Amino acid sequence: MNRDPIRFRTRLLQYPDMGPWFQVPARFIREWGLTATTTVEGTINGHPLGRRAIKDSGPKTDDWYMGLTKDIADAIDCKGGDEVEIELRLADMTVPVEMAARIESDAEFARAYDALNPNHMRKAIEHYLEAKTAAGRTARLEKINRSIKARLSGKRSQPSFNSD
Repeated sequence: MNRDPIRFRTRLLQYPDMGPWFQVPARFIREWGLTATTTVEGTINGHPLGRRAIKDSGPKTDDWYMGLTKDIADAIDCKGGDEVEIELRLADMTVPVEMAARIESDAEFARAYDALNPNHMRKAIEHYLEAKTAAGRTARLEKINRSIKARLSGKRSQPSFNSD
């Protein structure tokens, strides 16, 4: 599996009343060996994208895609049809230190986390990392804890990190 950054030029696509998005060529997906939604970092026209997901476009194409937020589209002043320069790299998906400590100290949390599918593990890490303060990360870790333990106990079919 190649983990080198990728660089390419592409045109933004846009459906009516939706934000712009772009396709990630299949050759890069094959080089990276991706099979599921994956977190990447990078730039578009030199503007940071932050940590964002690239997703499979479905059975009609081997290309994947990334949607842009309104803030990013406004910052680069681009819309559907505009050509952009993309640079992406796979994001570090190491379990954050605080989550790893919780896994070590709380056997039920460890079992619940290990029972998650890879996409839900990715979502838990991303939800945790989106917090801007230590207090926010602590609160999010508690929310993840409640959600995945509820899933393990059968009270919830899927973890829910984005709502209370």
